[in-house]
Amino acid sequence: MFLFLFLIALIKAGSTEFQCPPTTTSIQQLLDEAYIPGASIIVLNQDKILYEKGIGYQSPPIPEERRPMDASSSIFVLASISKTFIAVAAMQMVELNLLNLDEDINKYLSPRIKITHPFYPNTIITTRHLLTHTAGIGVNFVEELKFYLPGDEYTKTNLGDVLKNYLSYNDSWLPITPGHNISSYSNVGASLAAYIVERLANISFEEYVQEKILKVLGIDKENGGYRLSNFQNQKQNLVGHYIYNASWLQTFQAMAPQLNVSRVDNTSDWLYVPFYGISRYPAGYLRMSAHSLGLFFQSFMNNFPRLLQNSSSFEEIIRVGPQTSYKNMTSSKYGLLWFWKTIGGRRLIGHDGSVPGISTIMMANEKRNLGIIILTNGDTVRDDSQSDQVQNTINYMTKELFDCFEKSTNKGSTYQSFNFLIYGIISIVCSYLSF
Repeated sequence: MFLFLFLIALIKAGSTEFQCPPTTTSIQQLLDEAYIPGASIIVLNQDKILYEKGIGYQSPPIPEERRPMDASSSIFVLASISKTFIAVAAMQMVELNLLNLDEDINKYLSPRIKITHPFYPNTIITTRHLLTHTAGIGVNFVEELKFYLPGDEYTKTNLGDVLKNYLSYNDSWLPITPGHNISSYSNVGASLAAYIVERLANISFEEYVQEKILKVLGIDKENGGYRLSNFQNQKQNLVGHYIYNASWLQTFQAMAPQLNVSRVDNTSDWLYVPFYGISRYPAGYLRMSAHSLGLFFQSFMNNFPRLLQNSSSFEEIIRVGPQTSYKNMTSSKYGLLWFWKTIGGRRLIGHDGSVPGISTIMMANEKRNLGIIILTNGDTVRDDSQSDQVQNTINYMTKELFDCFEKSTNKGSTYQSFNFLIYGIISIVCSYLSF
């Protein structure tokens, strides 16, 4: 009988070791410690969703009623994950023989606008430079802040005019030659690539993504788009923008008064940012749920079979050429807007992003047979320790989910065989004890 009880205990110990995924309670604790109100999480492989869960709430603990997070219905701004759609659109143009990634961009922009690097006017800029962040475009913080507009006001601007104006300032450029394999992350460069698609397709980039990417994947206008008005019939599902740390109020009000950032109430440490958009929208303001994003990401993990015709187009997106980060600002290596990044010792490909009140990540492992999406209403745009904690928490959850599901996949058959063996031994013991 002792042997029988020992074997039962052994099975329970094995079951505990291989429990996966982490419990809702354990994830909620991580979110609470980092002042992240909620998260939508998707784990998927090339064939199906393995884990889908909304944890926490769409808003922080404030007087208003809180709506639980739902991975299928909670609508997030994807932030810079939006850039991955630009890469697909650009390669679709290549497949139609409308775009050559290595031609001077002015071939496609003229006569509407002409773009040259003011410090290297005789060096051409190509679409490849834009998509690999090697065009020499820098961050002009003063002009960047003007991009932010309340509600859907950005729809009253013209993408070409917005980009032309930004790039007319010398302060918007770095002292590096375009195409010399020195990368510097650029929202404007990505948006300029989107504008080239717009010019070639003869429709707005917004319409292009809707018709040629989202619609193909079965995502309609009410479940994916750049405008807040797309979600008119489900406003309650829009995840709000909140920032923890009321001491930042004056800073936000001074930097972007047009956003009307306010304190939730006189005693709260939470700031509220009313819904807004941005005039360079292609680089960061696509909106959808984690579930809808999962449809796009799963397509990526299968080489975009319905979006791209040639395997070479997909390989172009993920291929990394020689590159050095400007002033060593990042260890990420860029393909065409998608980038390779190491988290927890694991080489991953995808994108992450942050805008005021939202932080996101979408990463696949190197074999692209397992992917993780985490969309949160945590804030990482501030330069402080609490913001770092949000980012560290998202990275930690990403690592743990990869560890969990890769372990489950790799050890599942071994674990089942082990249990089968143990149950076989138990059966023999029981038969022996019955005599």
